[in-house]
Amino acid sequence: MTRRERITRAVYEAVDVLNGQLPRSQRVLKTPATPLVGPGAVLDSLGLVNLIATIQEKIQEALGARLTLADGEILAGGPQSVLTLGGFIELIETTLDKRMHA
Repeated sequence: MTRRERITRAVYEAVDVLNGQLPRSQRVLKTPATPLVGPGAVLDSLGLVNLIATIQEKIQEALGARLTLADGEILAGGPQSVLTLGGFIELIETTLDKRMHA
């Protein structure tokens, strides 16, 4: 399994954990195009923070890497910005790449 596949699996496991706590109408779809921030997003700010925290735990379990993903980069785009689940997976991969080359 590639690193990208392990990241995706960890993110989708985190989505499963979060979805287990949410009513059906607020559940996050496990697709790359699912918006997390911006128009069409189903999570409120607390839900997003919970998802990010769970993703951090799952990434540590899957890859042995401790990440801080809620550093403002995610929400920096403003209210018209859209961050998708696929974009978040790319952000994690980029963050890991930067660590490896630092």
